[in-house]
Amino acid sequence: MADTISVSSKLFKAKLLDYYYIRRAESSIGKGNRFQMAKAYWGKSALVTSNAAGGWNIADIPSTFSNANLSGKFTETPLILTSSGAEISVSIQLNESALAADKAYDLNTLTLVDGDGNAFAVLCLQQDTVFRGKAYNLLVTIEQKTA
Repeated sequence: MADTISVSSKLFKAKLLDYYYIRRAESSIGKGNRFQMAKAYWGKSALVTSNAAGGWNIADIPSTFSNANLSGKFTETPLILTSSGAEISVSIQLNESALAADKAYDLNTLTLVDGDGNAFAVLCLQQDTVFRGKAYNLLVTIEQKTA
């Protein structure tokens, strides 16, 4: 089984990390805590860099990416999870009211973390700035391959 994570644009990259597969396997046999998708950490990473044309380049996401690679974490939000068949839909909504007033935050990377706070997936996007009063929502799908 090789699950995949997808986003709806070429301007984004997403990856399920090695940790995702290891923890799902361990959880299946009762080893450790139950694996549960829990939160998104919002920040930035060195995977997104500016290019000469004034845009952004997104590097390939390493399967060993961890929260230590996320810099400038400025908030965390719960994941809104639904499933249909072998697909898990993950809705991620910025709680902009939790941000400090009159402060802007650089955003280009989110880590999705489990109940233990460990990253299981990474989303990289074009550099953006968020602040109180700006809505930001993402929807990603994890397809659990059955064949």
